[in-house]
Amino acid sequence: MIKIQNDLKIKSVSIVPYRLDFRMNVVHSLASRSSTVNICVIIESEDGLKGYGECVPRSYVTGETPKSVMKSLENMITGFAARSFDSPGHIIDMIKNLRGTEEGIDNPAALCALELALLDLGGKYWNNTIIEMLGLTNSNRSLTYSLVVPLLPGKALEKFLDYALPYELKHAKIKVDADNPRKHVLNVKSLLGDDVEIRVDANCSWSRTDAKRFMREMAEIGVVSVEQPLPANDLEGTARLRTANMPLIILDEAVWTENDVKRIADIGAGDVINVRISKCGGLLGALKVVEAASEHDIEIQLGSHVGESCILSAAGAHLASGVSGFRWLEGCFGTHLLSSDLCEETYRFEHGGSFNLPEGPGLGVAVSESQLENNRLIFNEMVNA
Repeated sequence: MIKIQNDLKIKSVSIVPYRLDFRMNVVHSLASRSSTVNICVIIESEDGLKGYGECVPRSYVTGETPKSVMKSLENMITGFAARSFDSPGHIIDMIKNLRGTEEGIDNPAALCALELALLDLGGKYWNNTIIEMLGLTNSNRSLTYSLVVPLLPGKALEKFLDYALPYELKHAKIKVDADNPRKHVLNVKSLLGDDVEIRVDANCSWSRTDAKRFMREMAEIGVVSVEQPLPANDLEGTARLRTANMPLIILDEAVWTENDVKRIADIGAGDVINVRISKCGGLLGALKVVEAASEHDIEIQLGSHVGESCILSAAGAHLASGVSGFRWLEGCFGTHLLSSDLCEETYRFEHGGSFNLPEGPGLGVAVSESQLENNRLIFNEMVNA
């Protein structure tokens, strides 16, 4: 029902911490986990509509934790109840104002959850999709996602690939560390086959000295790109790795904002930016990063945090459909990874990595509140998770 002539009035805001268990242990050089603790924001209007937002706090990316996100959100939503919005643009303006505050700048994951809930609710109220709320145009192009291969030992790796191979994905990112990455990549390539384009992600694990050799080895075996080879704060060292005939360098942990993109461009530290919505402070923050990358002729990749539910997967799919420049798409793993998701329908990539954009207003997904409640954590459990 379209309600253009009436203001959207906020009745309540809820902050819900929850745990999602994985079907397997996910490992890379910065973390090993079999579950994730995420935060959901639920904003309800006076007429009973609800908007849902999500973030995935990662201390080794933005420094945020579930506990810090909870506290930040409590500050952000002060006075929210009884607020009203007269248009989608009014919501966008408020999010922009939040992005400029110290709270918003220092807590991008928290801002992401609040932003998505506002956009989802506004979309439902004015019968707009997220793409329309953001002023973008739906490209209607087919979305094709990549396989991401965790850093696993022999039998566990074979089991993972036995599951993945029937899906016949054409792009794969392989997690590596400093322990003979060439051998590991060749092993995975032998199982995936020659038709799969290979990227690797070192997650900040290489030293400057080793990185030079590892980059040469990756080039020799046909790797297209290397993500975050050095620690996030070593942009000068990363810039020195960008030489002719070497794999492209993707930067992830080093980039949260458009200012980070400008700094990277000035130094010449990367070829591609990994854009993750939760890391960038939401969709508006992600769009700022995309815009800055375009201004500096840097390519973009859509990334995801391990353990995203259908809420962030839907947000990523809308971003990918509204922005045509993403070279690779990652995410939409859904119950390929999660023991259970939060939505009433299944949202995950299918054969070939294909994914259909959710239809309907807002994010286009129906969150199951019973499933959310089943996975909900009380505060003490969340802090210790």
